[in-house]
Amino acid sequence: MRILSRPEVFNAIQQAKSLTEEQASKILDRFTQEQPAIHQMIFVGLPLAIETQNRQMSHVFMDICFDIICVYEQILGELPKNAVTPQWLHGKMASIEEEMKAQTQVDANGQIDLKNNAQIELLEYIGLVVEDAAGKSKNRQEVAGVTYNLAFLVTRLFDAIYDELMPATVH
Repeated sequence: MRILSRPEVFNAIQQAKSLTEEQASKILDRFTQEQPAIHQMIFVGLPLAIETQNRQMSHVFMDICFDIICVYEQILGELPKNAVTPQWLHGKMASIEEEMKAQTQVDANGQIDLKNNAQIELLEYIGLVVEDAAGKSKNRQEVAGVTYNLAFLVTRLFDAIYDELMPATVH
């Protein structure tokens, strides 16, 4: 797994945040068409787990997932069309979850502790976005840990996809 540097992540997020609504829609539409299995999981399946607790935080999660897509694509390149099947995706998510359970600790906020080999710079950004979105709302604060942890899973998933399907991006 290639660890993304702070300048790479910062620049990619800045580019993503500077997109017009039309440009962002084009990226999302292309991703939806070219990566239907990944799209279904990160923009439909996972947000439902959050939405049952707080609708606003599910929208924050989807915004974060868009940022994750932009970061990986800008730094490591676009994935080949239909990069993964739904079966591969579900199997990989299960293996990532098991790996994480064995290697990680959860902090006092219910968020995954970043002691393992992870995308620290991207996860720090995600943590700030989730914390800001949670604000002082007790309900949103209660869902913040789940939101962050699912975003953490998405970053690990993208690491696995790029490692296994685009090994030339690993340095």
